[in-house]
Amino acid sequence: MSSLRQLIPLPRNAFRYLCLFTALANGLGNLFLLVFYRPLFEWLGVPLPQDIHSFAFVAGFSFTVGVLAFLVFLNPEKNVNLLTIGIIGKGIYAFFTFYFYVFGHLHWFYLIFGIWDAVYVVIFFLFLIQLLSPDLTNFNRGDVFIGLEREQTNRALFLVFSLTGTGRSGMERIKTGLERHGYHVDIASIESGEHIFHFPMSVLDFVQIVIRAIFRRPAHITPLGIPANHPYDLIVVESQTWLVGMSAPVEAVFQDPANRAIFEGRDVAVLNVCRGAWRRSQAMLVRWVQRCGANVVGVRAFAHIGWEPSRLFSLWFYLIYREAGRPHFLDGFVQPRYGLSDDTLAQLELFGEDLAQRKRVIWYRSTVV
Repeated sequence: MSSLRQLIPLPRNAFRYLCLFTALANGLGNLFLLVFYRPLFEWLGVPLPQDIHSFAFVAGFSFTVGVLAFLVFLNPEKNVNLLTIGIIGKGIYAFFTFYFYVFGHLHWFYLIFGIWDAVYVVIFFLFLIQLLSPDLTNFNRGDVFIGLEREQTNRALFLVFSLTGTGRSGMERIKTGLERHGYHVDIASIESGEHIFHFPMSVLDFVQIVIRAIFRRPAHITPLGIPANHPYDLIVVESQTWLVGMSAPVEAVFQDPANRAIFEGRDVAVLNVCRGAWRRSQAMLVRWVQRCGANVVGVRAFAHIGWEPSRLFSLWFYLIYREAGRPHFLDGFVQPRYGLSDDTLAQLELFGEDLAQRKRVIWYRSTVV
């Protein structure tokens, strides 16, 4: 997805018909294989299965996953848990297909099915997030929602954690938009006492961050020191995406019960910056904010400049060289600039203006004499 515009998830019906597509492929495809595997394999040069019983068992399992996907197509909300089963089933199948292709001399023909299932692990995962968080679709349309009725102080608090400065640059542009309409903005940096959460970082630090992100190990941060009766009528929280989840120091803010009162009864907007896989980290951030009793008035997610896999390697090389555009012999593949595009930054400035001008709940009280 391009970083030149607000990232918008696929619509619900698009995911439904993707489920129907794999249902037909799994169902009809496996029936075809069971009936015509011998002439098909001879034509493609695929060795005939030595154990026809195991071959039939695998085809039957794959057919069953197709039935599962068809049930999801018919009624996604009622069968949302079947997506989890599909993710596990297709994930296991893809893993062992790749494993035996690399280490067991599996014929390339079977690799087609492994790639197919790996792609559908991602599709099912994204659909699962959308079904469990349907409100995120509305948030990602770009609207700014109605704020709570409370004293308008025209003061905003930004909570920022940014290793390489990408998130901070986006927040600075939101700040500009707010200030253009009379807001005063205070920025509170989320500081970690752990040495690994700093840039530049060593390879060992990077590996530790990755492992901790996989197992969702909490981070330790210094106390924010923000009282419950603070004067801010708007809070904006920024988070990066670390292995399809929130960055650990930002999540640590919400994991501390003492910080709940900062958000309770307040208007809150969130910004996610990412390389690509932003949906789960956005869902996590929004849910944490809501669990703290806040009113979410705006949600934005933007990706770094570039296309995949260039964007991925550009990030890795930036972490290694600490400079965009290197190594130079990969010019044309590695992005010459790191971070958000100019168009994205302009959109974030407009987002700040919209937040400053958000509508508020108005209560009409009658006086009883």
